Amino acid sequence: MSSFTLDKTIFNLSLYKSVRDTWFEGVPLDAADFDFAAAKRWFQATPEEKAIFDSKCRDNFAHALEAIGPEKFPEPTAEPFLQEIKEVAQSNPGDGGATAAWSALAIVLLVDQMTRHIFRKGEGLVKVYNHYDKIAYSLVRALFSADSPIGRPDHHPQWRYSPPHRTWFYLPFIHSEDIEAHDIVQDIMDDMSKDAEEHNTGPGMKKLVEGGIKGEKEHRDILEKFGRYPHRNLALGRESTDEEKKFLSEGGSTFGVSQDE
Repeated sequence: MSSFTLDKTIFNLSLYKSVRDTWFEGVPLDAADFDFAAAKRWFQATPEEKAIFDSKCRDNFAHALEAIGPEKFPEPTAEPFLQEIKEVAQSNPGDGGATAAWSALAIVLLVDQMTRHIFRKGEGLVKVYNHYDKIAYSLVRALFSADSPIGRPDHHPQWRYSPPHRTWFYLPFIHSEDIEAHDIVQDIMDDMSKDAEEHNTGPGMKKLVEGGIKGEKEHRDILEKFGRYPHRNLALGRESTDEEKKFLSEGGSTFGVSQDE
């Protein structure tokens, strides 16, 4: 059992709402379809737009990430976050689990996505791979297990048929270099695709789902070929093989991670 506890002056509903408002600005929960232009910052931002959004994430959430960084939380587990989600659920018994589900999503976004906007190079990127990703993966594994304090969060009715919201629970699996994670998420994403089809979601929603499945396949193909993600070698001080060097030099995907020293 972890003895680490979250600082409740930081980790509270105010933080989770701020994460929600920042990440989903322009992407309403009840939208009939998905507008890629509204969420350009997620996928196709220009360097200038990236810098602006990165700065926004840093200004609003760097303090929260520092509070759970490796210096203060050296053996990262899901336990303190699961306890937090459980407490949110107990404090909001009449909302059908909506507040707890949002809190879970906000925490996943914080450790899995905000980190990638705040720490893009150097030691910060090392912390993403060696620390925050461990928290994110441990957390989603627990949330998708029988021991989840709120059931399966991506199936909550508020976003069951909204891929722009439920899909973020799956990214920690995709970011993992453990092939087992990809076995798990492949089935989960197929489940999301079936929900989208059965609910007759709009073309933008379907395109988002198809893009997510394609992205997972790309990650898995690279992992099956190399046993790891070559684009992480530079940050992690891993010696690249000749085959990995060839892959990167010929334009192999780095998923937006700079390969400059």
